Amino acid sequence: MLRTIATALASAAVAAVVALSSTGVSAGPTLDRIISEKKLVVGVAPWNKFILMNPKTSQYEGLIVDDIRNLEAMTGIKVELVNTTWSGLVAGLQAGKWDVIMSGLGATPERATAVAFGEAFGYLSSTAMVRADSPVRTFADLDKEGNVLSVVSGTAAQQYAQRTFKKAKVTPLSDTGAAVLEVMQGRSTAYIGDSVSNELRAQERPTELRNVKFASNQTEWTSMNHAVRYADLDLLVFLDTYVRSMKLRGWYRTLAEKWNLPPELAVGPR
Repeated sequence: MLRTIATALASAAVAAVVALSSTGVSAGPTLDRIISEKKLVVGVAPWNKFILMNPKTSQYEGLIVDDIRNLEAMTGIKVELVNTTWSGLVAGLQAGKWDVIMSGLGATPERATAVAFGEAFGYLSSTAMVRADSPVRTFADLDKEGNVLSVVSGTAAQQYAQRTFKKAKVTPLSDTGAAVLEVMQGRSTAYIGDSVSNELRAQERPTELRNVKFASNQTEWTSMNHAVRYADLDLLVFLDTYVRSMKLRGWYRTLAEKWNLPPELAVGPR
């Protein structure tokens, strides 16, 4: 009996292989359109050194922009960037306003219920940015009754802060500029954000801001990923092939060096 079942399963498997080999395999409608029209619509949100409009040139620039231009050059597919807010990235993707999110959105189980994430191309940890004259030095200094922590709505930092800080009040805001301003004007104790952006801001305003790093068991690493609709997993395969190839070539280390970003951005926690 078992031999009969095994024989039947083997025959079915062979038949399936023959069927697949005798029919052409095509991409889904979104990837078919992208390849046919040579155009990919990408949703992005402002992020210093990653994706930011240069007011002098009216052109986007940054690490992610360089990566997108490299993808264009290698594939011949023109990328159209559509600017939005961090909180609007997923909603815009689901509404069909763009084909893919390429803002380095962190892959989390919560977000994965709404979008499909691809291969990680970068890594960040969570830190706190405080006023330069703030007495806050540690995680424990922050997590106290009466403290207010500003975050950007829809980011991994918001999820981390709401999950981790038990006593301080977490206040989501629409964008980074507003969240940082709350700290500078004394309405928030700290802004919880990613390690790279916070360190850059602290370096730019050393008399006003300071970056507070957490112990390894208190911080949280997040990845930087592209995201698509679950109906477009073939598009994700296409993008992942590019990302994996570029990682093997050391492309993301090269970009980190170009934009004066820490090398761990390209390699993650060790």
